[in-house]
Amino acid sequence: MSELAHRYAEALYSLSSDEETLNATAQAMMGDAALWEALCSPAVQAWEKERVLARLSILDGHNLLFHFYRLLAEKGRMALLPDILEAFHDKALAQRGAARCRLTCVRPPEKTELDKLRQALCRLHHKQDVAFDIRTDPSLLGGFTLEIEGVTYDKSVRGALAGLTRQLEERRMA
Repeated sequence: MSELAHRYAEALYSLSSDEETLNATAQAMMGDAALWEALCSPAVQAWEKERVLARLSILDGHNLLFHFYRLLAEKGRMALLPDILEAFHDKALAQRGAARCRLTCVRPPEKTELDKLRQALCRLHHKQDVAFDIRTDPSLLGGFTLEIEGVTYDKSVRGALAGLTRQLEERRMA
């Protein structure tokens, strides 16, 4: 995620922390392929994008978001919106004393496993809650990897095998 997306998210969050409305309006725009393509296209002039945004009923009554989207369109940065949403979500979590954790595993964990993991991560990272972004990856062979606040924990079989391979190569070279 780019530093620019973080700055836009930070600025927007300082003006409004309404994540629900931001997500709803952004998803509506990104969900319409033709609209999204036009808003991101450098071939479409900024004034044309502004006119399109002004006609969107999803932005009625959301003046701040209209101006925010207009700014993104004017600067040719509308394509940053997905990253801005992610950074905004991270900021909202941080304000609540929570953090996002990307959990990659072979199969989705059961609720009890997830609760134990949440408790351990909360203790370890001094957080009140952890929001999981769960992804499956059969190439891990077993176990899981976690990414939280810039720290990666690799408890996968693939990671253990890679570590064992490194150790054997280091011993052979010595």
